[in-house]
Amino acid sequence: MQQWKESEVAMKTLRIGLVVLAGVALVSGGCGGTKTVGVPAKADTPATPLASVLDAPEKFDGQTVVLQGVLSAQCAALCDFTYAEGNRSVTVYTPDPKPPKMQAGQPVRVTVQVHKGDEHVVLNAKGLEILPRKATP
Repeated sequence: MQQWKESEVAMKTLRIGLVVLAGVALVSGGCGGTKTVGVPAKADTPATPLASVLDAPEKFDGQTVVLQGVLSAQCAALCDFTYAEGNRSVTVYTPDPKPPKMQAGQPVRVTVQVHKGDEHVVLNAKGLEILPRKATP
């Protein structure tokens, strides 16, 4: 009976240890590296300044461009997020696959298709790279 209890305690200790190790692996795996969602542009594709797109949307209408800045807000349903570069910002719509929940200030590189509307520029995400926090432009 005593030996059975010792074995049970050892198994519980092992399970707790494995859970802790798995948690550490998940947390450390989320630090530092770039994560992607969808189909981002090639890494060597230069970023287009957001100001260029917003100031002359007719020039970019129907084109796919890369933006690099920060996420400043995100829809609770993950259907869109507010992308910012300096003092300029715009809503980026995120069709499937949806990005993970992110915090404001998260550096991102987003591949978008630009649509010049009658009153607003509409940006639809094609790919998203979640960059390490130290990579803020």
